[in-house]
Amino acid sequence: MQLSEQKTIKNFLLNGVPVIILTGNEFAKKEGYTLTQQVAEYYDLIGNLAFSPDYGEVVLDEKGVDDDFAHGVSRIKAVAFAAVPAVIEKGVVILPFGKYKTGENIVSAMIAAPIQIAEKEYVCVVVLRKRQEINKLYVHEVTLKEKLLDISNQEVRGESSFGSSNPTPSPATNQGDIAKVLQNILSAK
Repeated sequence: MQLSEQKTIKNFLLNGVPVIILTGNEFAKKEGYTLTQQVAEYYDLIGNLAFSPDYGEVVLDEKGVDDDFAHGVSRIKAVAFAAVPAVIEKGVVILPFGKYKTGENIVSAMIAAPIQIAEKEYVCVVVLRKRQEINKLYVHEVTLKEKLLDISNQEVRGESSFGSSNPTPSPATNQGDIAKVLQNILSAK
């Protein structure tokens, strides 16, 4: 990715209008329903598909929800399941399809967009996996935009951040690969 493209993506993620505004009450606890069931039911209601301008149809199904839960889920991440279709449809590719997992016959890509949950702004990253020419949701993560702005400002001032001997807090994600990709974009000057 060229520096000018990184700067454009950085500007979109940190200064762009949210692609979706959520109340924060999405997928609230329901008697007799698990979170997985609620999200899968929502995806069923929207036809189990989102359309990426870059990659075409992306399948949103219960298997993708289960895979995502296996990577941990907070309340904010649970709410952000409702943002996944909008991120796929209106976000930008921050990492194009490629074989990023060695030894597997799977290719992955990342799409990101600014979102809003209640009164707070976040950046949501959706990881897609392609198997046998079918694009599917694999995992998503959300990071407070203010944390990303802090990291970005440290980079501009020449201060250390990710992966240094004096590390500052990394984005609120359990996904190291997502954090590394965001770091590369945020370091664009």
